[in-house]
Amino acid sequence: MTPDELDECFNFVDNLVRQCGDILLEGFKDCGEVTNKGADHDLVTFYDGKIENVLINGIKEKYPDHKFIAEEEQATAINESVLTSVPTWIIDPIDGTINFVKKLHFVCISVAFVVNSDLKFSFLFNPVLNEFYSARKGQGAFLNGNRIFASKAEQLRGSLVAHEISLGCVPAFTPSFMERTVKFLQKTIGIRALGSAALTLGYVAKGAIDAYNIEYLKPWDIAAGALIVREAGGVVIDKSGGEYNIMKPNIIAAGTLKIALEIKELIDEIDLKLESEGKLPRQLLNKNM
Repeated sequence: MTPDELDECFNFVDNLVRQCGDILLEGFKDCGEVTNKGADHDLVTFYDGKIENVLINGIKEKYPDHKFIAEEEQATAINESVLTSVPTWIIDPIDGTINFVKKLHFVCISVAFVVNSDLKFSFLFNPVLNEFYSARKGQGAFLNGNRIFASKAEQLRGSLVAHEISLGCVPAFTPSFMERTVKFLQKTIGIRALGSAALTLGYVAKGAIDAYNIEYLKPWDIAAGALIVREAGGVVIDKSGGEYNIMKPNIIAAGTLKIALEIKELIDEIDLKLESEGKLPRQLLNKNM
């Protein structure tokens, strides 16, 4: 796509995401019936589908050749999505659905645009708190139109770290999440669990949180926030220390590479201990994961 085409695309979807904010606010007052997608903690509401449909249908009408990797669409798909060279939208209509159902304010719409496997721009919108994050590759990150910057902290000591401890409700993952929680508590000024991976990445981008480790999630949970963190001057790496993989987002996000690598070393130490005890989840033992 040419720069002018990207400009037009960015502005079009910027407006579309803002329109969906009104739908989220409507559902935040009364979300209606709540079901789950096979696990008690994996909830879905009518508004998840409604927002996703508005986004996908709106984009399809203007860009019929574009592809989509979206949470609710994938819930009924036979095969897992594959990222190709075709312009692709990665969408989470409501990130933080449990918060949404319980009327906790940490929820957002998450949209990222990828061309040739390269993140070009993204949006996070929390209409409940009136927070609209956006970023374009090479052009910085913004919150409500104002430039934002990630933290400059370079060590865990004295840092505030986010860690989504609630994901430890899956028995296979409980040991690793509990071990990380203990280590983070010992080495930081505190940990936070907001219940929305996407919005947490926004908070890393604006410097409110110094670092964040999250695993076992899907592309739509991370893609938009990852670009926003990077454009705010922060880093997003794979938990192994390598390049962040859009389709397999086991990540460490931080204001600086130094603190990200310190977290990586801490995780490596924990995983080695758990593996020796036979408590490391099989997903982590599988190199193809």
